[in-house]
Amino acid sequence: MRPVHFASGQTAPRFLLLGILGLLGACTPPSPPPASPAAATAHPDLSGVWMAFAAVSPDGGFAPKYSTAGKATLDAFSSQFTQIPETGAFCVPGGMPSVMLTTVSYPIEIVQTQSRLVMLAELEMQVRRVFLDGREHPTDYLPTGVGHSVGHWEGTELLIDTTLLEDWQLPPWPRTEQTHIVERLSLTKRAAVSAPSNAFVASVEKPINDDVLVIELTITDPSLYDGPQKRTAYYQRMADTATLEYACATELWLKELEKNRVSK
Repeated sequence: MRPVHFASGQTAPRFLLLGILGLLGACTPPSPPPASPAAATAHPDLSGVWMAFAAVSPDGGFAPKYSTAGKATLDAFSSQFTQIPETGAFCVPGGMPSVMLTTVSYPIEIVQTQSRLVMLAELEMQVRRVFLDGREHPTDYLPTGVGHSVGHWEGTELLIDTTLLEDWQLPPWPRTEQTHIVERLSLTKRAAVSAPSNAFVASVEKPINDDVLVIELTITDPSLYDGPQKRTAYYQRMADTATLEYACATELWLKELEKNRVSK
């Protein structure tokens, strides 16, 4: 520790320094006690890499049920084009709720803290941020494909409320700014899930244990759907090396570059 110098340039005696340090120590508030184990484990830890192996509907049919107005909206959009290109072929992300219902072996990594839960989807590198700090949806937020999400715990279930979604006029999951999505996330074990695994996902990579993340979604939008659309997705826990970079845009650029190769 450097000696204390007064304005006259003299150095404070060592005993005075010790007295000052003792006084400061006495005035310093004590450190907060460590959190109890019960407080630290109050909520399930959803962190990890997860891959959806099944997505089901309560009524058995997975295709959404559109309202009359919803069908008219989809038809009006498609009638403007002779053909609609496949969005995935051009790296266009599907957004919500498609990103949570896809069973094509693209995992999602979840990072959970006390105030925020972040979902990093490999598919088109989509990112969701769920705020757990008690805030409400903003009034000046730009609508996006994944929307704005806030959440809170109800016992061992995490309830996520998503709104502020941008328009998307393509099936199977169109959106308007009226679209509202509620999710309930919970943990269970594989033996408790009767839904069969997608054969393709089962052949890609084995889960590291029998943990299952259950995500129950309810999608509502009176301008598109014939009542609330309920779906449940089941995710298995994968190794943290199972997620990769989704280099879709790079491939498109390389194809375009190849068109301009100089002939020899």
